[in-house]
Amino acid sequence: MVIGDLVIGGSLFPHRPVHKVTWVSRDGFTENQIDHIRISRKWRRSLLDVRNKRSADIASDHLIGEIRLRIARIHRQEEKIGRRFNTRRLEDAAVRRSFVEELKNHVADIPEGGRVEDQWTAIKNTFIATGENNLGKLRTQRKQWITDDTWKKIEERWDAKAAIERAKTRGAKAAAPQRYSALEKEVKRSCRRDIR
Repeated sequence: MVIGDLVIGGSLFPHRPVHKVTWVSRDGFTENQIDHIRISRKWRRSLLDVRNKRSADIASDHLIGEIRLRIARIHRQEEKIGRRFNTRRLEDAAVRRSFVEELKNHVADIPEGGRVEDQWTAIKNTFIATGENNLGKLRTQRKQWITDDTWKKIEERWDAKAAIERAKTRGAKAAAPQRYSALEKEVKRSCRRDIR
């Protein structure tokens, strides 16, 4: 039986009438249903069974309901920070020489012994710092017909996409895709305008 957005659990499962009623009179003919388990229609499939516990000798409700609960899995992804270095600069002999010299100087900072994770972190940080100092980050080549205003909108869209991944609360998870889709429409509209 459905009442508004709630479902009465006792009417969902096939049981003998004696297991459906809450109270039976001594003569065996009077039945009464005074206790019910109601559940939201959304969670109706989670309710496995509802039945009357006739042998309960307590002054409280004596219905038993079995519910299957699944805990939502939280996916936490660390924000990916991509570092692409301009490796074409290594073709220049002077840049290559300075890159190698700086790496040699930083090798002494790497701890010997200890945990492998600490050593790997030190090696990785050494290469990242040396690459940033000598090579610089690789910049993607822009299309000539896209204006700076459109590029700003594209960067806002990238931020909105990252916000979807970082969203943790229900409100943020609902608002972030809406903002992303609005920015997506703006970017497409602006790109069409630039092409014209």
